[in-house]
Amino acid sequence: MQREPTFRARPRRRTADAHLTSAPRTPAGGPARQPSDTAGPSGTRSGPDGVRPRGLAAAGAPGAGTTGWDARSDDDASAASDGHRGGPPGAGSGSPPERDGLLTRLGIIACAAGVGLALLLLPLVGAIGLFAKSSADHYLSLPDELLTPPLPQSSQILAADGSLIATLRGEKNRTVVDGRDIPVVMRQAIVAIEDSRFYSHGGVDVKGVLRAALRNSEAGDVQQGASTLTQQYVKNVLLQNAHTKQQREEAAGTSLERKIQEARYAVALENKISKDEILERYLNIAYFGNGNYGVGTAAQNYFQVDVAKLTLPQAALLAGLVQSPSLYDPVNHPDAAQLRRDIVLDRMAALGYITPAEADAAKATPVTVVHAAAAAARDSCETSSASFFCDFVRSRLLADPALGTTEAERARRVYEGGLVIETTLQPKVQAAAQNTVNAVIAPDNPVSATEVVIEPGTGNILAMAVNRVFGSDSAANQTKEPLATKAVFQPGSTFKTFTLAAALEAGYGLNTQFYSPSCYSTKKFPLDRRDGSPCATGYSNADPAESGIYDMSKATWDSVNTYYIQLEEKIGVPAVVDMATRLGIPASYLEDVHPTQGDLTIGSRRVTPLDMANAYATLAAHGMRCDPRYVLSARDSNNQNVDIAPDPACERAVTAGVADTVTSILAGVVTQGTGYPNAAAIGRPAAGKTGTTDNYSAAWFVGYTPQMAASVAVGNPKGAQGNPLRGVVADGRTWSRVFGGDLPAIIWGRSLRAALSGVPAMPMSKANPTVAKGTKGGLLSTPPPQPTPAPTTAAPDIIEPILPPGRFPGPGR
Repeated sequence: MQREPTFRARPRRRTADAHLTSAPRTPAGGPARQPSDTAGPSGTRSGPDGVRPRGLAAAGAPGAGTTGWDARSDDDASAASDGHRGGPPGAGSGSPPERDGLLTRLGIIACAAGVGLALLLLPLVGAIGLFAKSSADHYLSLPDELLTPPLPQSSQILAADGSLIATLRGEKNRTVVDGRDIPVVMRQAIVAIEDSRFYSHGGVDVKGVLRAALRNSEAGDVQQGASTLTQQYVKNVLLQNAHTKQQREEAAGTSLERKIQEARYAVALENKISKDEILERYLNIAYFGNGNYGVGTAAQNYFQVDVAKLTLPQAALLAGLVQSPSLYDPVNHPDAAQLRRDIVLDRMAALGYITPAEADAAKATPVTVVHAAAAAARDSCETSSASFFCDFVRSRLLADPALGTTEAERARRVYEGGLVIETTLQPKVQAAAQNTVNAVIAPDNPVSATEVVIEPGTGNILAMAVNRVFGSDSAANQTKEPLATKAVFQPGSTFKTFTLAAALEAGYGLNTQFYSPSCYSTKKFPLDRRDGSPCATGYSNADPAESGIYDMSKATWDSVNTYYIQLEEKIGVPAVVDMATRLGIPASYLEDVHPTQGDLTIGSRRVTPLDMANAYATLAAHGMRCDPRYVLSARDSNNQNVDIAPDPACERAVTAGVADTVTSILAGVVTQGTGYPNAAAIGRPAAGKTGTTDNYSAAWFVGYTPQMAASVAVGNPKGAQGNPLRGVVADGRTWSRVFGGDLPAIIWGRSLRAALSGVPAMPMSKANPTVAKGTKGGLLSTPPPQPTPAPTTAAPDIIEPILPPGRFPGPGR
C-alpha cells in the first residue's frame, strides 16, 4: 500500500554521505525508486539499499574555509567554515555573530519541522502566497516533463532553396549517461560547488534561502542566490520544454511567482524520485559550454574520455563551468577556467571529500582541453559548403535575445530546440563565390580572399566565401576567424565613393575640377611623416607622374588621391563620415574620426567586407539602405514560427538622384578606369571601385549590378603592414604587387559572371541631370605655371601618406 507523503524533518548526520565519500571512488547510484519507496518510516529519504544516504552533515573539517566562493553558494561556504555541515553551530564562522546565530537557529527550526515548515518559512524571505492553493496533493503534483524529460532535437540551417547547409546537433550532441557510470569524484565536485546540502534538504534549502535573503538585504541588491540542484534541474527542464516566447520568459524569469513554482516543483520532485536520480538527471541536462550538454558529452569533447574515467582536476573543471559556461570557458578563457576549477577543489577539500594534498596536486595539473573535438561534435558548420556563412548565422542565433535571455538558454534552443532556420543564402551564388576565391588564390596561400554578396533592396546575404578551410588547424592554413564580418583590412580608395556621394549631395557637380599634383599638402589636413620621402608633408598619388586637372568623373576612374583630398577639404570630413554611416558603414567604426583626418577618404579606417558590400548595395538600390539580413523564416519543433526573421528593414539613405549619379560615375571605373579590364569580365553593365592600401597591405574591389552587390578583400590576415601583397603567387602567375584592380577585380568579375549566368542583364542607372550639374563646381584650384600633364591611361590607386604617428592613425600605423 502506498504511503501518504510526509513533511517530516530529515535528521542531520555528521557522517559523510555514503554516495559521496572520497574512498573508495567507485561509481554509485541505482535505479529510480517508485513513489512508495521515497519515504522511510520516519519520513526520511531512503537510499538504494533502503537506508537513508548519509548527508553532508559533517563532511567539512573544523575551521576549514574557502576562497573565492561563488555568490550562489556562499551560504554553504559559511556553513562549511564552522565545521558542522548540517550539524549544530560551532566556532570558526566568518559571519557576523548576530546574523550567524539567527541563521543557525532558523536552520535548526526549519530542518526540525521538515519540508512542510520549510515551505511555510518561504514567506519570511519574500515567498508570499505559496499556499494560495491549499492542498498537499497540489504541491506534490508535477508536470509530465519533470517526470519524463523531453528529448532534445537537432536544429537545421537551410539555404533559400530549402537545401541543407548544416545541422546543429542537439540530442546527437548529448551522451546520456547512467548515474552508475558517473564517478563519485564528479558527483562530489558538482555537489560541493553548487549545493553542498543536497542530501540533507528536501528540495528547497531553507537555511540557504534565509542566508541569501539577509545577505541581499545587507547589500541592497541581489548578491547571492540559493537555488538547490533540484531547483536548477526543474528550471532547466522547464526551459527546455518552453515553446513560446512567453513560456521561455516565464521559465527564465526571476519573479516571486516563478521562484515559488520552482520551489514547489522541487519539493514535489524529491517526493517522487531519489536524490541519486535527480543528481543523475541534472548532470545529463546541465550546460557545460561550447555546445556541450550533459557531463557525458562534455567529458568526451573536452577531454576525449568516457565520463567514468574523469580525473579529479577534470571533474572539478567541469563542475565549475555550469555557473557561467562563457566566463569560465576553458577553450577561450583557460586562466579563468583554472581559477574556477581551483575554487571547486578548495571547496571539496573544505568539505572533506579530498585531502588538502590531493587538492594541491590537482591544482598543479594544467588545464588542457580538446577544442577541435568539441566543435566537430557540436554541429556540421565545419564541413558545410558554406562554413563561414554557417558560422555567421550560428553566432547570430546564439546572441539573439528572441531565443532566450541567457547564453545557456539560447544555446539550448539552438542546439536542442529542433529549429528549422531558412536563410537567405543562394547555393548558386555561394558556389560561384567559393569556387572563384579558391581558384584565384589557393586555400593554402597565406593571402586570404574574402567575398560577400548582397541583394540590393532587401539586404539579403546571398553568399559569404573565404579561400580557407574552416577549422582550427592553423598549421594547415585553416581558420575560424570571421574574415567576412571582422574589420581586418582598411578599404583603401573604395572609401572615395562616400566622399563622392557627399560632394554630389552638397551641390558639387560633375564639372568640379581641381589641379591635382602628384603631391599635395594642406593646412586643413596637416601631415609630417618625417620619413625623408619626397612627399613627407603631403598626400601623393600612386604614380609620381600622375598630376593635372581632373574633373569628378576622371578623378574617380583613375582614383586620384590628391583630387579627393581637395574635394574632402570642400565638404569636410564630418560630411564623409555622415554619408558612409547613412549608406551602411556602422557608426562605431567612425565615431572617433577627427575633422582633420583627411586620409579618411582614401580609406584609413578598417571595415568589414559585409558592411562594404551592403553600403554599395544601397547605391544599387537607388539610395535605399537595408540592414544585412540572413534569415527568411524560422520554425520550432512544433512547426510554430519563431520570431527571429524580420522583414527587410530598409530606409532611404540618399535621394535616388544622388545614388544614380554615383552609379553612373562608378560604371566608368569598370569600363575605362582602374577596374578595367578585370572587373569588366563580368560581361554585363556594372559599377564599382578599386582600393589599395598603404604599402600594398590590402586590396579591394567593391561593385554591383542592379541584382547583386559584392565586395572582395584580399590581404594577409596575420598582419597587413608586416605582410604586404608583394610577390604573391596567384591565378597562375606571380604578382610583384597587388592593386585593387588586380586579384580583387579578377575574383569579383569572374564570380559575379558565374552567379548571374542565366539572369537577364539590366542597364545601370543614368546620372540625374540636376545632381550632375550641381550648384557648385568649375575649376576650384589652379595649376602652377608649368603643370605636369595628366596621364592618358588609368594608374592604379594606392594610399600613400597617412597622418603622423601619435596623432590620427593611418593605414597600418
